Amino acid sequence: MNVIRHPNSRARRARPLVRALSLATLATVAMSAGAAQVETLVVDVAAQSGYPTYRAPPLIVDFFNGTGVGLPFNGLPVGGLPGVERSKTAPSGPLLDAATASGVGNSIFGNWSASGSSSANAAFGKVGAAGSGSMTASGDANSVAGFEAAALFADSMTVPDAVRNGQAGSAVLHFSVDGSLGVSGGSAAFFANYQKDGGPIFTLMTASIQAGTPSFFGSGGGGAGYVITPTSISGGGVFDTVPLDVVFGTPFDLTFGVFAYALPRTGSASSSFASTALLTGIDIFDAAGRRIDDFAIVSGSGTLYGPHGLQVAAVPEPTTTALLAAGLAGMFSAWRRRRAIG
Repeated sequence: MNVIRHPNSRARRARPLVRALSLATLATVAMSAGAAQVETLVVDVAAQSGYPTYRAPPLIVDFFNGTGVGLPFNGLPVGGLPGVERSKTAPSGPLLDAATASGVGNSIFGNWSASGSSSANAAFGKVGAAGSGSMTASGDANSVAGFEAAALFADSMTVPDAVRNGQAGSAVLHFSVDGSLGVSGGSAAFFANYQKDGGPIFTLMTASIQAGTPSFFGSGGGGAGYVITPTSISGGGVFDTVPLDVVFGTPFDLTFGVFAYALPRTGSASSSFASTALLTGIDIFDAAGRRIDDFAIVSGSGTLYGPHGLQVAAVPEPTTTALLAAGLAGMFSAWRRRRAIG
């Protein structure tokens, strides 16, 4: 039996080129699957309205199935109400926005005043939102006082695998979510939702306090880190998505977002989740349900994702770079000496 100890040098040189071309092709496919985007929304208003019907911003209704701040159907400018209703989108993050509002009104219960703020931040793999405010005296059905924010990212992801490309598999994503709700008068809530491709929208986690009644839901058992009382919900935990069907080598689109609102009524309300919702882990399984430990994800945004979720590219320290350069120089000198002797 012949044992080949030295592979053909031409094939050895070609292998990295083939690998690079394969990754470039996958990156092109991922980019074409769906436009990568981050989005923020802030809504802050404190005023007395004369309109009989109200709406929530379309994003809040469509993606979070929520209500939050109810605005006149004509919107703030046409309705004549002072305040902020602003949305932003960008092909890359981080995207930041914040707003404040204060105002007075004369309801059927008398004069009232309110003030508050909201903030949103969106980047690939990490989003946050917060709203808080306070109100003196009582408003009525036409008193519009609320402060809310939402943040989302949408990205395409491809799991390349030379052996399994074209085969079915699944992915479970893990998000770390921490923050707090506090209410002394009114209501507050927080939602974290996600969607694969154009499929159903799932709730990863939600917390709310309505009329002194708290409620909480967290998928994957991550709610153990939260403390719940009639007037507050606070803590942190890691929550899991449902298994998402994937095909190795084929891109899929993921949209993930958070929404926080505070509606003060004769007191204060806050929903503080501005530094949260971080993608901290990804599990990939083959068609038989076996976990795959060694993988990398090609994304449309160019963001690095892996087993530990959002990856941060390491920057070599100066000493490390100098040692690497010295080592490469030594190897090159040794190669030249061997070549001269040969």
